[in-house]
Amino acid sequence: MSTYESVLQETGRFEVVDALDKTATVLEYTECLYRVSISKRYPAVRGAISYRLSDGTPLRRSKKGFFDTLDGMQRFFVVQGVEMPESAC
Repeated sequence: MSTYESVLQETGRFEVVDALDKTATVLEYTECLYRVSISKRYPAVRGAISYRLSDGTPLRRSKKGFFDTLDGMQRFFVVQGVEMPESAC
Protein backbone atom coordinates (compact mmCIF):
# COMPACT_ATOMS: atom_id res chain seq x y z
CA MET A 1 0.00 0.00 0.00
CA SER A 2 1.42 3.36 -1.03
CA THR A 3 1.56 6.40 1.21
CA TYR A 4 1.33 9.86 -0.33
CA GLU A 5 2.11 13.27 1.09
CA SER A 6 -0.07 16.10 -0.23
CA VAL A 7 1.45 19.56 -0.74
CA LEU A 8 -0.40 22.63 -2.04
CA GLN A 9 1.66 24.91 -4.27
CA GLU A 10 0.56 28.32 -5.49
CA THR A 11 0.51 28.22 -9.28
CA GLY A 12 -1.34 31.37 -10.25
CA ARG A 13 -2.78 34.73 -9.21
CA PHE A 14 -5.64 36.68 -10.71
CA GLU A 15 -6.72 40.25 -10.03
CA VAL A 16 -10.53 40.30 -10.01
CA VAL A 17 -13.42 42.69 -9.40
CA ASP A 18 -16.95 41.98 -8.21
CA ALA A 19 -20.23 43.58 -9.30
CA LEU A 20 -19.60 46.53 -6.96
CA ASP A 21 -16.12 47.17 -8.47
CA LYS A 22 -14.32 45.97 -5.33
CA THR A 23 -10.95 44.48 -6.20
CA ALA A 24 -9.60 41.23 -4.83
CA THR A 25 -6.92 38.63 -5.57
CA VAL A 26 -7.68 35.00 -6.43
CA LEU A 27 -4.96 32.46 -5.68
CA GLU A 28 -4.73 29.24 -7.68
CA TYR A 29 -3.33 26.18 -5.90
CA THR A 30 -2.28 22.86 -7.38
CA GLU A 31 -2.13 19.79 -5.17
CA CYS A 32 1.08 17.80 -5.60
CA LEU A 33 1.11 14.22 -4.34
CA TYR A 34 4.51 12.82 -3.37
CA ARG A 35 4.85 9.07 -2.85
CA VAL A 36 6.66 8.40 0.40
CA SER A 37 9.35 5.71 0.24
CA ILE A 38 12.56 5.17 2.16
CA SER A 39 14.34 3.25 -0.58
CA LYS A 40 13.13 4.78 -3.84
CA ARG A 41 12.28 8.21 -5.25
CA TYR A 42 9.07 8.54 -7.26
CA PRO A 43 7.94 11.45 -9.44
CA ALA A 44 5.25 13.72 -8.06
CA VAL A 45 1.67 13.34 -9.27
CA ARG A 46 -0.34 16.43 -10.06
CA GLY A 47 -3.64 16.52 -8.20
CA ALA A 48 -6.63 18.84 -8.11
CA ILE A 49 -6.57 22.59 -8.76
CA SER A 50 -8.38 24.82 -6.28
CA TYR A 51 -9.05 28.55 -6.05
CA ARG A 52 -9.33 30.87 -3.03
CA LEU A 53 -9.58 34.57 -2.43
CA SER A 54 -6.64 36.06 -0.57
CA ASP A 55 -8.85 36.09 2.58
CA GLY A 56 -9.30 32.29 2.30
CA THR A 57 -12.81 32.15 0.79
CA PRO A 58 -13.05 29.08 -1.48
CA LEU A 59 -14.07 29.67 -5.09
CA ARG A 60 -14.90 27.67 -8.19
CA ARG A 61 -13.91 28.68 -11.68
CA SER A 62 -17.16 28.80 -13.62
CA LYS A 63 -15.75 29.99 -16.96
CA LYS A 64 -12.40 31.20 -18.23
CA GLY A 65 -12.86 34.76 -16.96
CA PHE A 66 -15.20 34.19 -14.00
CA PHE A 67 -14.99 32.88 -10.45
CA ASP A 68 -17.97 32.19 -8.16
CA THR A 69 -18.19 31.60 -4.42
CA LEU A 70 -19.31 28.06 -3.58
CA ASP A 71 -22.74 29.28 -2.51
CA GLY A 72 -23.13 31.16 -5.83
CA MET A 73 -23.89 34.47 -4.12
CA GLN A 74 -20.89 36.39 -5.44
CA ARG A 75 -19.21 36.45 -8.85
CA PHE A 76 -15.77 37.82 -9.69
CA PHE A 77 -14.52 38.91 -13.09
CA VAL A 78 -10.85 38.58 -14.05
CA VAL A 79 -9.14 41.90 -14.70
CA GLN A 80 -5.58 40.65 -14.95
CA GLY A 81 -3.97 37.24 -14.59
CA VAL A 82 -0.38 36.85 -13.48
CA GLU A 83 1.19 33.78 -14.99
CA MET A 84 3.51 31.95 -12.66
CA PRO A 85 6.20 29.51 -13.76
CA GLU A 86 5.06 25.91 -14.19
CA SER A 87 7.08 24.59 -11.28
CA ALA A 88 4.20 22.70 -9.70
CA CYS A 89 4.84 18.98 -9.45
